[in-house]
Amino acid sequence: MPSWRELFVCLLMSGCIMQQEDAENPDEDAPRTLAERACPEDSFVTYEDFGSPFMSTWCTGCHASDMPEGMRQEAPLGIDFDNLEAIRARADRIWLRAADHNITMPPLGGPDEEERTLLGEWLACGAPSL
Repeated sequence: MPSWRELFVCLLMSGCIMQQEDAENPDEDAPRTLAERACPEDSFVTYEDFGSPFMSTWCTGCHASDMPEGMRQEAPLGIDFDNLEAIRARADRIWLRAADHNITMPPLGGPDEEERTLLGEWLACGAPSL
């Protein structure tokens, strides 16, 4: 019988984990997917001024291609955010785990509400770059 950890990793890798309800934001009108999240017309966030620094601060400590398996804090191999293309390829999942009202990543603490909102905005706008 698989351990709870093996089941969790299996669900995580298959994308089957449902969005965790945020007790601080029970808003039923909150978007449930990145596709539902609007990009504000006056958005100013770019990869250079927000996305890259955010990922470096909060994500690539575990999600980097040069990070050895034993140092990834169980982040799956191949789920790396080293560059803009890799981030865009996983934008839906990043939003679901770390942006706006989604707070399951990083697992121990993380960005404040304002930073998570900016991450949601940046991803909803297509993760633009200069």
